[in-house]
Amino acid sequence: MDQREAKNAVVALIGEDGIAAAHAPIEEASGLPNAAYVSDDWLTLERDRIFARTWIFAAAEAEFDAIGVQKPVEVAGAPVVLVRSATGINAFHNVCRHRGAQLVDAPCEKSTVTCPYHQWTYGLDGDLRSRPHFGGPGVNSRFDGNAGPSLDLVPVRCAVWNGCVFVNLDGSAEPVETWIAPFVDIAGEYDFTTVRWAGKIDFEVDANWKFVFENYMEGYHVFSLHPALLKHAPMNTRWSGEWVQSVFHNGYIAPKLTPGRGDELPHYPGLTDEQTRAGRWFLIFPTFGAEVFADQFCVLTAHPVAPDRTREEIHIFLIGDEAATGDRYREAREGIFAMWDALNREDLDAVERLQKGRRSPAYDGGRLSPHWEGPTHQLGAHVIDVILG
Repeated sequence: MDQREAKNAVVALIGEDGIAAAHAPIEEASGLPNAAYVSDDWLTLERDRIFARTWIFAAAEAEFDAIGVQKPVEVAGAPVVLVRSATGINAFHNVCRHRGAQLVDAPCEKSTVTCPYHQWTYGLDGDLRSRPHFGGPGVNSRFDGNAGPSLDLVPVRCAVWNGCVFVNLDGSAEPVETWIAPFVDIAGEYDFTTVRWAGKIDFEVDANWKFVFENYMEGYHVFSLHPALLKHAPMNTRWSGEWVQSVFHNGYIAPKLTPGRGDELPHYPGLTDEQTRAGRWFLIFPTFGAEVFADQFCVLTAHPVAPDRTREEIHIFLIGDEAATGDRYREAREGIFAMWDALNREDLDAVERLQKGRRSPAYDGGRLSPHWEGPTHQLGAHVIDVILG
């Protein structure tokens, strides 16, 4: 789809008025029209024009703790498989070159990637190794790295940054270090080379992926939904946040450390007292959310499954190996996981109510708080701008 076709599709789905409302000053603005949250055609636009063209967080490097570990993921609606080989993590389109069957449908650990349909077998480097009975009964085709690009698995661009595995489906994105640099600059007080993966929490959300991040970005709802978080950081410590290039950031300085937020686990080196009490959260467009406290780095990512369904993951990284996996900090580590699970579940009902409301013909995008929701509103404008190129 070229730029002109994308513009025609956007206008057909949300109209010129919808485009204008997304770019209006916050005092006059409304949210994106309903079609942006309920339409299959709109999600197709997002997959083609946004998700396929940038870096998408796919997994934690520590999930691939042995050669042969394989994990299927979906990126921009396409099946991808991540594979740990002797040289690192590789990504491939998760389809056999024979009949297009999905190769890997669940995480596993195997010495080869083998199609369950006709047993075509690939090495962990993606090279085709064998085709049993391909030339007739007992006539097997075997290869020693010479099958060629028409038979080997099709690679997907893959990069690792401080334990985070990213993929770029169309291969056209800037280097991952360049893409993530604005975030690293803003969060300059934190040494992310010290973080280690401790595990993850999975959620199935019956709502559009944008609702997950619209809720994540704004602090307006904290007084209503998050009693423990409100106690940790009252409303008068909060602001609306702002966008810098393709990175949204927000934060507060809490009065003191509390359980699950900096009070028991090792901290990043060199933080001041004020930095120790800070809570910072970021969104690197489109779906790499990162929340940072003195003792943790948590990745919140959302994978669109359908216009009204999202698979959400929270990956928890702690400071140093002992904090992430050692017995000394087991209880404190379990407290971190419990805190994130409870906090996210407090949001689920509200986010899913937003999705249900977008089925109403009476809803026109709403009226937004100039104090709290300017950056949230800008997310919708950013989605449109990137689709339009």
